[in-house]
Amino acid sequence: MTIRIYDTAARKKRVFHPQDPARVTMYVCGPTVYNYAHIGNARPPIVFDVLRRLLMRVYGEDAVIYARNITDIEDKIIKASVETGEPIETITKKFAQIYNADTAALNVLAPGIEPWATDHVGEMIEMIEKLVRKRYAYVGKEGVWFSVNSMPDYGKLSGRKLEDNEAGARVAVDEDKRDPADFALWKFAKEGEPEDAIWDSPWGRGRPGWHIECSAMSTCCLGNTFDIHGGGPDLVFPHHENEIAQSCCANNGKYVNTWIHTGMVQVNKEKMSKSLNNFFTVRDVLKEYDAESVRYFLISGHYRSQLNYSQENLEQARSSLERIYTALRG
Repeated sequence: MTIRIYDTAARKKRVFHPQDPARVTMYVCGPTVYNYAHIGNARPPIVFDVLRRLLMRVYGEDAVIYARNITDIEDKIIKASVETGEPIETITKKFAQIYNADTAALNVLAPGIEPWATDHVGEMIEMIEKLVRKRYAYVGKEGVWFSVNSMPDYGKLSGRKLEDNEAGARVAVDEDKRDPADFALWKFAKEGEPEDAIWDSPWGRGRPGWHIECSAMSTCCLGNTFDIHGGGPDLVFPHHENEIAQSCCANNGKYVNTWIHTGMVQVNKEKMSKSLNNFFTVRDVLKEYDAESVRYFLISGHYRSQLNYSQENLEQARSSLERIYTALRG
């Protein structure tokens, strides 16, 4: 069977050729575990579960190596710990368990490998050391920064040019940076931050940046170059763009062969998100609708298209599923 996949980087469909048909590798960005997952968060794991099952059918169940990470180092997790007084580990273990239970309820296969960021801080530091040594990164007063101007083809995934990165538009303004688009590889600890969010490093005590976490975890689990990297559309820039930059520069080679991104789940034509407070948790939706209908709804449209969440659309998904089963019984 020939599999054709739309590659975000190539901006077209390409025939999928794994590096090694006996070891097909795929990494999908997992949850940041500080709160309940909403129904929009559930679409990527379901879409990539379908792709994983297809790859297993074509190449064999044992041939597909599927990794999905747990992000348990992040500013939102620290904020939740400070606000609740709970240790970070208590929060992250609780919500990771809930996330895995929610995705299992939606018939998503458990990942073959589930790296936790806190288990790979050593690899993150090693990668940052490489980037500093090769002059792709520099040490400032607030942390260690990746210099985007040091990479000639920075922006190749998203198609963004450096001059398009207006300060304030997902690009943090900071006097410690040489360029507004430079991003954090290591953040120095600030006064009042919980001790369980701080690690020692050659540059000072602190914690890794978000982007370096996935670069270190993915390459540690799958190798410096692997077949497929997936995630939601909001990760194309800056997260995946920055993963490419630091991974390629650190390891002197290609990072990912095929990039795949899903479409968003929207509510009234707005992105469903916790920041907009327009979300519905997976747990709440499953109280009203059976898991199979919810899963069917989330794959009912083309996986790269936007999907609008509504009770009407969920009812239609349930009815469509009933018609399919009625036809099969007939």
